[in-house]
Amino acid sequence: MKKTFTFILLFAVLLFSFCSCIEIDTGDTQDEDSDSAQADKSSNSKLGDYEVVIQSARLATDYEGKPVIIVQCKFTNNGDDPASFEWSLDYAAYQDGIGLNECYFVDESENYSSDNQTKEIKKGATLTVEIAYELNDTTTDVEVEISEYLSFSDKKITKSFSID
Repeated sequence: MKKTFTFILLFAVLLFSFCSCIEIDTGDTQDEDSDSAQADKSSNSKLGDYEVVIQSARLATDYEGKPVIIVQCKFTNNGDDPASFEWSLDYAAYQDGIGLNECYFVDESENYSSDNQTKEIKKGATLTVEIAYELNDTTTDVEVEISEYLSFSDKKITKSFSID
């Protein structure tokens, strides 16, 4: 009897805990979610403890003369612990929905440094970070996406760059 009662009580507690975690979509927040998704695409914003601004992009070549795009971002750590761009954020670039490979050896090495990607910064500090990607072609726009690494949020910051 005690085992049955304990089991029922435990089941009720688990059921109550599970139900409190469920988010019900009433449709009222749909417009707000759509607006915030649009805002993420058109502006740069906060991702968890970090502020990321996708600033600009420029064309270059890699050591073999292949076309590369270098994306420049400002990374601010607002968390209590030191953090680096590389280990705090997930970032990617796409052309026509196809992911671009990151490039580490850029021909204009005096103007490009990937070192800031791994530098840790303390709370309140801001660092300019550059990421180079090998282009699939020199005519298709490039879309850059940045999201928080290891997060349950689907929030992404995106920005498109035209290749001229």
